[in-house]
Amino acid sequence: MTRRPTFINLFLIKLPITAISSITHRLSGIVNFFIAIPAFVLFFLTDYLVDENMNWHQEKFNFEVQILISVSLLAITYHIFAGLRHLITDFTNYGHEFHEAKFSAAITFILTIIVSIFLIMEVW
Repeated sequence: MTRRPTFINLFLIKLPITAISSITHRLSGIVNFFIAIPAFVLFFLTDYLVDENMNWHQEKFNFEVQILISVSLLAITYHIFAGLRHLITDFTNYGHEFHEAKFSAAITFILTIIVSIFLIMEVW
C-alpha cells in the first residue's frame, strides 16, 4: 500500500488547462457578482457618467473607472465563453475526452482574449 502525500505544494503542481479553465470560470463568476454587476448598476443605471444633457462627464471617466469597466468586461466575456463551453459539454457528446476538453478550453481562452481586446479598446 502506498502512502498518500501529507503536504502538497500547489505552486509545484502543473495543472492541466482544463483545470485552469474551470477555476477561472468560478473566479470570473465571483468577479461578476461582486464587481461587474455593482459597477454596471452604479455607472449605467444611476447615470453616473452622464450629465443632465446626456453628455459624458469626461472628468468622471477617469483611470479607476476605466480599469473597473475593463475588468468587468473581461470577467463577463470569459464567463460567457466558459459557460457556453460547459453547456456544449453537458448537452452534447463533445468534450468528455481529455483532448476534446483541452481543445475547447484553449478555444475559450483564445476567444476571450480576442473579444476582450476589442471591447477594452472601446473603453480606452
